[in-house]
Amino acid sequence: MHIRLILSLILSFTIGVSLGHYKPEFFAIPISYIKNFLIDDEKNIYKESILRLEKDFLRGSCGSEEEGYSFFVAGHVYGTPGELYKGIYQPFKTNNILNSCLFMPLGFLLGDAVVEASEIEFEILKKEIDSFRKDTKIHISPGNHEVGSGKYNAKRDVYMNNFGDTYKYFKYRDDLFIVLDGNENNWNIADDQLEMLRNLASGEENYNNVFIFSHQVIWNDPQKKEFLGLIPNSNEGKAEKLTFWSDVFPLIKDLGSKVYIFAGDVGAFDNRSEFFYNNFSGVSFFATGMGGGKRDNFLLIHVKKDRVNIDLIEL
Repeated sequence: MHIRLILSLILSFTIGVSLGHYKPEFFAIPISYIKNFLIDDEKNIYKESILRLEKDFLRGSCGSEEEGYSFFVAGHVYGTPGELYKGIYQPFKTNNILNSCLFMPLGFLLGDAVVEASEIEFEILKKEIDSFRKDTKIHISPGNHEVGSGKYNAKRDVYMNNFGDTYKYFKYRDDLFIVLDGNENNWNIADDQLEMLRNLASGEENYNNVFIFSHQVIWNDPQKKEFLGLIPNSNEGKAEKLTFWSDVFPLIKDLGSKVYIFAGDVGAFDNRSEFFYNNFSGVSFFATGMGGGKRDNFLLIHVKKDRVNIDLIEL
């Protein structure tokens, strides 16, 4: 069984590298983890994350506006690598559970919503968003496919002409939403974005829930056992040293009564890392994505009074 999986991984990685978009992290995984993985071929991040999710959260349902609100979180929604861009991944946008949700005022696309930044593809994406649901405001945390790497490049200019700022925060009811751009500083949150977080942390406002979104898995740390085995789609633009745990985590961990962090750069390949969940120091970390055709998924978050319920929706 594990030989077949390894062959599948090698094939997926080869395709990703050949496309020029993906630089897999397989060889960055500690040898101890690889050894355990090969010995126990039933062990995989996807299954383990589902078990943790079911332990920590109840499944929910979309209710009325009076009962609360729901929102979706979806990553890598352009879908299958190597295919001509035709808009948002068909299995996602036609999902019955998503489209029948009673009250869903918000939605979040966590990057790689287009194959290549261009006026043509952004125009297709805007039409897809406009045709989705009139009662849902969709926010984008851009990925490298939308804005490239670094603060100054043509992709970023085209994106901002079409969608505006690449990072922001806003309040909805008693909850805080923060959209980050991990592309500006090589997966690190710095400069104006870090100052934004400092200002939020120093404020006196109290939030029930804080939801934070990024494309890259900016918090992935192979030195922390809680994140072992998580394989992002790409390492493009990643700095040699990440500063999330030294600079960002101290600012956001106490922003609200509960803090949830989501990333969307998984799911493009069949590697059993298409969904991730774990809790570290009281903060809930998620990665969700689609496109590989195996275990494609997105999340529905249901906020009702004093609780948050989370559904993993498999496509």
